[in-house]
Amino acid sequence: PSFLMGRGATIRGEISSVGVGAAESPSTKEEETSSNDDLKSKRQAWSRPDLIGTSLLPTTLSQLESDQEFQSLSKKIAAVGIEGMTKEERAKRRRALEDLGVPNFMQFVSDNCNEVEVKVLKGRQLFRKEPKILQLNIGLYCNQACTHCHVESSPLRKEETMSAEIAARCLHLLQSTPSIDTLDLTGGAPELNGQFRFLVKMARSWAKENNRKLTIIDRCNLTVLLEPNQEDLVDFLKHNEVRVVASLPCYGEDNVDAQRGRGVFQRSIAALLKLNEAGYGSS
Repeated sequence: PSFLMGRGATIRGEISSVGVGAAESPSTKEEETSSNDDLKSKRQAWSRPDLIGTSLLPTTLSQLESDQEFQSLSKKIAAVGIEGMTKEERAKRRRALEDLGVPNFMQFVSDNCNEVEVKVLKGRQLFRKEPKILQLNIGLYCNQACTHCHVESSPLRKEETMSAEIAARCLHLLQSTPSIDTLDLTGGAPELNGQFRFLVKMARSWAKENNRKLTIIDRCNLTVLLEPNQEDLVDFLKHNEVRVVASLPCYGEDNVDAQRGRGVFQRSIAALLKLNEAGYGSS
């Protein structure tokens, strides 16, 4: 089967086609039947109904306890705070870019713009365009602790989470900015934040009532769809016309589990099949 990532995902078997007027041989029909049966068998094997309603959290927390790099990072955060870590990371990135000979922004602009543009930019008279996308990181809490996560999300990040008051202010900002046509929700695992469904429901309801075209994006880690109390999440996303953006770092189970945590690959495939059943991944 082939995996198509993006709006949900789909798993499709290859079905041979027969030209107009051509007669199908018995062997062709048998091969098609065998191929369809094989695909059905694989879908059943990967759908893993036994995982629905079970949590990945115990496995993730267990792995974090034995992860020396994570333990070292946690101690550093406790010592200098998130703000201090952010400043240090920015400085490291700047030094790394300088070592590679990458110019800073203003130098790059000066080298690639005409004289009039450069004169304007040197006076720092930059003007932003109207915003089209409102992207909200609504919390760093996550049921996974991926090694590549740039915001260090994990089950331990329970404090950095959006409040109901901030969520309401974000909705007001959306409603009062006509140019915004996309609400992009990310995290952490945004679905595990208490404000996720509130934001989605209110934004979709408001858009319909006011005849506003609004794309709502859920940046989903997939495994969250199988977590306890999230059994209705796929139906919720479908009902509110939410676009699901998801990915895997590799097509192989060993590589995915090494980067995202033990058991993540099988749970992700089961979640993709759940999305397929709801219509995601089909035209």
